[in-house]
Amino acid sequence: MAKKSLKKEALRKAETLIEDEAADAFVLFNVMYTFHDYDSDVQTFYVLESRDSPNPVEHHMLEGLQEKFQEINPRYRVGIMYTERDVSNGSDNNG
Repeated sequence: MAKKSLKKEALRKAETLIEDEAADAFVLFNVMYTFHDYDSDVQTFYVLESRDSPNPVEHHMLEGLQEKFQEINPRYRVGIMYTERDVSNGSDNNG
């Protein structure tokens, strides 16, 4: 069976939706994230937490985004990809 993928136009709309919601999340929660990827196997859009994000991105902060994707397709989900951080001082482990 062929793997379903989003058309480029639909993917661009999803990216724009994520960018708009990320701007709102920055104001509301002081977090920063961007579109990372779409996994067609699990119909999930992933956002990537920015290394410069003042606070960690949490799922409750993405509820508005999740609702907007569910209006488009009830099977769509939103996931978070985290960057590795050094817990002792809040910087990433790569230096």
